[in-house]
Amino acid sequence: MEIPFLYILRTMLDWVCIDTTLTVMEWIKMEDIFQSVFIVRCYRQMDTDFPVLRGEPKALYAKLLIGGTIILVLIALIWSPLFLFALVGTVGKPNIPRKADIVVKISHYEPFYVSQTYSGIHTFSDADFQELNNRIIMDNNMIVYDAVDITAIKFYENSITLWNMSPPDKLRLLYDLKSGKPLQIHLTLSLKCNLTPEAVIYETTYTLTNNKVNTREKLIRIMSSSYSNEKVIIPNILPKFITVQKQQANAKFIKDYDGKFTRPVILKKNKADNKEWWEMYDYCDDSFYTDILSALPQSNCKKGVVLYIFNDKSFPSAMSFLEKTGIIGLYTTFVYVVSRVIRSLIANNHRRIMFEDLPYVDRVLRLCNDIYLVRETHEYRLEEDLYGKLIFLYRSPETLIKWTRFKEDFSDTLSSSQLSIGRTQAAP
Repeated sequence: MEIPFLYILRTMLDWVCIDTTLTVMEWIKMEDIFQSVFIVRCYRQMDTDFPVLRGEPKALYAKLLIGGTIILVLIALIWSPLFLFALVGTVGKPNIPRKADIVVKISHYEPFYVSQTYSGIHTFSDADFQELNNRIIMDNNMIVYDAVDITAIKFYENSITLWNMSPPDKLRLLYDLKSGKPLQIHLTLSLKCNLTPEAVIYETTYTLTNNKVNTREKLIRIMSSSYSNEKVIIPNILPKFITVQKQQANAKFIKDYDGKFTRPVILKKNKADNKEWWEMYDYCDDSFYTDILSALPQSNCKKGVVLYIFNDKSFPSAMSFLEKTGIIGLYTTFVYVVSRVIRSLIANNHRRIMFEDLPYVDRVLRLCNDIYLVRETHEYRLEEDLYGKLIFLYRSPETLIKWTRFKEDFSDTLSSSQLSIGRTQAAP
């Protein structure tokens, strides 16, 4: 009865394969009456096997065993989505990046710096993890990571692509820089992890203004000359510590001494054989680098930039829906549905009292078995008559009460004529 579609499937197969005069809806009513009466018969047998004396309150152990179990199950159902949701990112397989790309460009112009990393991914050891814990102060609300969940990603200083900007574009960029036009420098980071096919994209933007390090002026000098050894400092653009949670990157994790989550980077243009490319380096001339970053793995001011990635563990693919639905979706699809199912089991019980609280159902059960018997013997007229009696019995509460009395209260010699009624009269 509890397996989805099994009961109705078996009922339909019986109606198709067995000869009968009943319509499909009459057949369904007959089967529903039989299963209901049979279940009530089982309950009455249980009452006989485990009798309870009148006037005695229920024992405490029985109340705790039954009621306590139901309460614990309900509490577990309410809290299970929160528990499962809390497991996301704390259990499962380590999901470290296998590839990372970084691009730096100014507004819509050709990128300055493009780099990729494959083998430049360093997994933290226990010693590295301990050094990290000793040197940084993490947010109290942070997820506790293991050493295997943290990686250092090294991007080498040289861009993997040449700066192939056409002369007209260079002139337009130089004009925009000199005219003071608002420009933005974008840094885009793309991470591809081992267990998740989708790439995680994180982007930061720095608005180019006349700032204290003269970023715009230095860019103008570099663009105006064919070769310049000038280094351009771009403040507040590089996220050094990144958490990857639920396929989203978040740089608001570890602050530096100035209360910022992003670091400066140094851009430098290089040239050889009439070909130009850009280089990018970590900024190392402050106390945060000296006190914190200098001792971390892969840290090197002269060899590109290093990012530290904190990855949530990945659930198995069968449980990946937890990461996608979120806590609201999980509660909507689980707790609400389960609560409605439980509510449907206990609601409207008053409508079923006359059919479920029957003290003695053997006579009704025998009538159902008689219908099955005459059907097997191909007595189809008698099948119609007996089915008509069964329907009349359920249409008449007074007659149903008489038929379900105990033997000592009701004689088995009840005349069958009292229930004899034509099929036409018995139709509901």
